[in-house]
Amino acid sequence: MILSMTGYGTGSAREGDTTVSVEIKTVNHRFLDLHVRLPRECQFLESDIQQAVRARIGRGRVDVGVTVQNAAAGGFRIRAEVVRRYLDAVDRLRAEFQLEGALDMRSLLTLPGVLETDDGGGAEPGPLLELAGRSLAEALDHVLEMRRREGEALKGDMIRNLESIEGATERIGRLSRDDAAGHLEALRERMDKLLPQAALDPQRLAQEAALIADRVDIGEEVARLHSHIVQYRQLVEAEEKPGKKLDFLLQEMQREANTILSKSGNLEVTGLGIAIKTDVEKLREQVQNVE
Repeated sequence: MILSMTGYGTGSAREGDTTVSVEIKTVNHRFLDLHVRLPRECQFLESDIQQAVRARIGRGRVDVGVTVQNAAAGGFRIRAEVVRRYLDAVDRLRAEFQLEGALDMRSLLTLPGVLETDDGGGAEPGPLLELAGRSLAEALDHVLEMRRREGEALKGDMIRNLESIEGATERIGRLSRDDAAGHLEALRERMDKLLPQAALDPQRLAQEAALIADRVDIGEEVARLHSHIVQYRQLVEAEEKPGKKLDFLLQEMQREANTILSKSGNLEVTGLGIAIKTDVEKLREQVQNVE
């Protein structure tokens, strides 16, 4: 089962007057890019939260937000010493630079540190740790469930594109075998037109045909494409976090398709090669969101 890197989940836990809520959002990223936002009283939880997230999510940008609510909080408290320092600073600026105007109440209340929440002393670290752990586990469960559902949808789309590549590869294989059989005859006809009166040396003709066949032979590329398709399907079916391996296989598929296009002069093979490249690009876009 594969996992998408897109997910969302929330969790909440309460004890007494204290409620801890966790919100997690995840999107695609090449590596694990973890960001945790915590209120001041929960800063000590950051390491534990990061460890818990890393244990369950291996890839993607992950944003974790934690909020704490205390029903016993008594509103806001004005920090008089901070206000006094701001007013002193304003007086010094007015005197030094001959400025006019005063600091009004509305502006003063928006300055950092003037107001603080009166939380009645706040929750104890022990209960906060336990509540945060419960709410984080719940949020992670929801995120992973969503990532699994999204992964199933991605898997279906990828299998359809893979089957399209497989069908085109099989058709190219049949056409390449027919082309190989026709190269000698085409060369013979060309030589007959150029040298109608001369007897052709069969050995020389065979050598020239072998050289041409070697330059245009795409049998190895077709075989490698088949191998990559088998490996891709196995990874999608059996591995939970195959994103990086799938991306590597797609690079190899694109390489084989390019080589086929450069070698073959068959118009139908060219069309099929372009179709393979198009499907590989579709798969590449899908794999960008696979963990």
